[in-house]
Amino acid sequence: MKLRLYTDLSLLSKGQPVELLMPFIGDFEAGAESIRHGRYDDFLSSGKSFLELTSIEECDACLLPIFYDVIGDQAKFEKSIKGFVEEVERSGKKVLIFVGHDVLEINIPVKNAIIFNSAISKSKQAKNVYPWPHFFEDFLERYKGGELEIRNKGAKPVVGFCGYAPPLNIKMGREKIVAIAKLMANYAGLLQKYPDRISHSYRARAIIGLQKATTIIPNFRLKSNFAFGPNGMNTGNTVESNEDFRKKFVENIIESDYTLCVRGLGNNSVRFFETLCCGRIPVFVNTDSTLPFDNLIDWKSLCVWVEEKDIDRIAEAVVEFHNNISESDFIDLQKKLRAIWEEYLTPTGFFKRLSFFINQESTVRSEASAE
Repeated sequence: MKLRLYTDLSLLSKGQPVELLMPFIGDFEAGAESIRHGRYDDFLSSGKSFLELTSIEECDACLLPIFYDVIGDQAKFEKSIKGFVEEVERSGKKVLIFVGHDVLEINIPVKNAIIFNSAISKSKQAKNVYPWPHFFEDFLERYKGGELEIRNKGAKPVVGFCGYAPPLNIKMGREKIVAIAKLMANYAGLLQKYPDRISHSYRARAIIGLQKATTIIPNFRLKSNFAFGPNGMNTGNTVESNEDFRKKFVENIIESDYTLCVRGLGNNSVRFFETLCCGRIPVFVNTDSTLPFDNLIDWKSLCVWVEEKDIDRIAEAVVEFHNNISESDFIDLQKKLRAIWEEYLTPTGFFKRLSFFINQESTVRSEASAE
């Protein structure tokens, strides 16, 4: 059965379109020259088989067709969508609203809203706010012919990380000095009170802990520049092409048993989903984080789960996990993680399951009414 959605396409000029509309308005993302081109191909071709645009009277839920702007002039944005919001609220229908991935605190005064935002803190998560996955090209299809390369269990766990973790591998200058100050504040427990300022300090702290350990094999490729930014991937002073950058990033994950996944600017990790895509085991540092479908998927049993307070014992956590998993379970877990990514966390997989959130919201409201 198709999920029937109502939206107002005239609002597309008011902001950034949501990916959910791609089967109906076309691919507005990365161009053919981008290494991320093609990440929505399957959803573009299959989306209309399980989604349908219809009238507000016949719909299962409404959809705000653009991302909700809580970073810019929110008051101006809300004025531009006021007519649509009032129409939806009069209908009594639920409305799907996408915020993004790096916004920690949000205030969206829309009745019956189901909000998707991945940067929220678990301890402050409202009942109608849910995390959603980062989308990217299928690494195995793009770089490995679609084949999952299974790793056998070695005596020591190989832990990988390819990326930006200031102040590590950064030339002396303002960037390094600021990063050192943040790292010191992190060790002192000061940044935990200001989570929006943590930035990449947890990455550096985790890597330092892993580098000190003799019980793991580090596979670190520390970058001196940030992979994303105003101009997309691989920004910064480097002679490495975007394609080479991406290939080496993927190789680092595939050539490791485990990959360090810890928050960056936002309270979420793109690398967590990229690791699952490659069928590898995340070493996930929980900074009061949320993960998609966490009431369906027991994430703690599927990865090396490290609480924020235990970050300096991260190597011990990896070794304990590695020693306690059998060779056969180690292999099976790689297959399972890849399957979870395909089934739940690709654009097609996630958007196919939007009914789960709509129905869950109905259950929550019914229980609240009964009370």
